[in-house]
Amino acid sequence: MEPTFVVLTDLSAAAEAASTYTARLATLMGGQVVLLHVYHDPLLEPEAAMMAVPALEANRQQAMSELVQRAQQLPVPGKAEMSEETLEVALQQVISQYHPLLLAAGREAPHTALDRLVANLALPALRQARYPLLLVPETWTGAGLPRRVVVAADEQSFWLTAPSLALAPLLQALQAKTTLVHASPGRGPAPLDAALLAVGRTGLFGGLTGSDVYEVPEEAPAPGVLRACAELGAELLVVPARPHTLLGGVFHRSVTAELLRRSPIPVLVLPTMP
Repeated sequence: MEPTFVVLTDLSAAAEAASTYTARLATLMGGQVVLLHVYHDPLLEPEAAMMAVPALEANRQQAMSELVQRAQQLPVPGKAEMSEETLEVALQQVISQYHPLLLAAGREAPHTALDRLVANLALPALRQARYPLLLVPETWTGAGLPRRVVVAADEQSFWLTAPSLALAPLLQALQAKTTLVHASPGRGPAPLDAALLAVGRTGLFGGLTGSDVYEVPEEAPAPGVLRACAELGAELLVVPARPHTLLGGVFHRSVTAELLRRSPIPVLVLPTMP
């Protein structure tokens, strides 16, 4: 089966940015992209329940037509999937059918429909299926594949889930320069041997040594990681996320969520084992 990338879409400009970025990854792997639109999910369009049935049906047909058109315009084989189930059920179905390498979504301005979709994606997709999630900012203008990758790290060791480890062929094919970044309010270097070992043994980023570690002392984790990304010219931020902190933080409760909200570059969240 060819590698599959699933893009969660609400047919917005942000979702289009995610589709474009994900299609580049699929091209690299000779894969396909599945566009998944959850139609009238209460998380996305709570006002839909107030619409008349004929209007709902016309909107549904229009949405499906646009979804198919966007899938056909992709530079790789594309499929359109529209579900009227809940988001959780729709994700379970598409994961069971396609066994994707990752899930992707776009990020709009705060408090938008797709932001709510991504926030609610944590429970069904990351906590249960433990699938990687790629979040692409609508404002991202990078025209090619990422050549500089930053991996956010704290002092703790971790083991990635099987779906996260399955990204090895993709990340290796990128042949990107990878840097392990650690930011801490404290002074001086942190003991990062466990994190360096954990990142290295994943096999996702090639051999990493102490020279590949970038310290940002005396700064809070999320702002420090984002500053390091800017200083290093990073084009992709990778965040290992533990089960009890998914979308809540790799360092403390709010860090992952803050990185997802504020990062000007695409963020790849890799769920880890309990």
